[in-house]
Amino acid sequence: MSEYDTFARDFSATRQHAWPEFDMFLPLLRRGDRVLDLGCGNGRLREFINKSTSQQVDESTSKKIIPEGNYFGFDISTELLRIAEKKFPHDHFFRGDFSCTLPFGGDNFNAVVAIASFHHLLSRKPQILFLQECIRILKPGSVLFMTTWQLPRKFFWQNILRGRLKNWIIPFGADRHSRTYRRTSEKELTRLLKKTGFEVVSVRLFQQRNFVAIARKPK
Repeated sequence: MSEYDTFARDFSATRQHAWPEFDMFLPLLRRGDRVLDLGCGNGRLREFINKSTSQQVDESTSKKIIPEGNYFGFDISTELLRIAEKKFPHDHFFRGDFSCTLPFGGDNFNAVVAIASFHHLLSRKPQILFLQECIRILKPGSVLFMTTWQLPRKFFWQNILRGRLKNWIIPFGADRHSRTYRRTSEKELTRLLKKTGFEVVSVRLFQQRNFVAIARKPK
C-alpha cells in the first residue's frame, strides 16, 4: 500500500484546484495529443485541461484538444486512482511506481507531465531512470513538463540537525502524516535533463515555490 492510500481523501481534498504553473503547460499542447501524467493523483491535471480548453473553444470541439482516451494517468496510490477513474471513466489509469521502468512503449506520447512527482525520487539512480524512461516513451520532438518542490525553509533546521541533508521529512495535514522529499536546484535539474538526453527549454523557480522544467526529446 502507498503511504498516500492512508490519507488519500484528505490529500485529494487539497488538490481540487489548478496551480498557476499549469498555465505554462497549456501552450505546449496540440490538438489530439496523447498525454501521460506521472503521479496523476486524483486526475486534477485532466480536469484543468478540460476546463481551460473549453473556455478557449466552443463546447462541441473542446474535448478534441485532448480527446477522451488520450489522457493516461499513472500513480502509486490505489485510492487516488479510484477517485480519478470515477471522474474520468473514458481515460486510462495505471497503478505503478515511477521509480521503475514504465509499462509503456517507446515513442508513444506527445507530452509527459510530472507535477510534484520528481521530488519523491530519493536518490540519483531513480532520478536518472525516471528521466531516461520519460525520454524513451516520448515521441521525437515532444515535451516533458515537470514541477518539483522547493522545500520550505521552515523545515530546514529540523532536518539538517538530524543529518537529513538531501532528503527531508515534511509532515502533511492535521494528522502530520510523514512524507519524504528530495531537495534539488535549477542547476541540478538542468544537469540531469541534459545527462539523460533532453534538450532543455527552461528550468526556473516559479513564485518561490516550485521549480518548473520544460524539456524536449530531440527530433
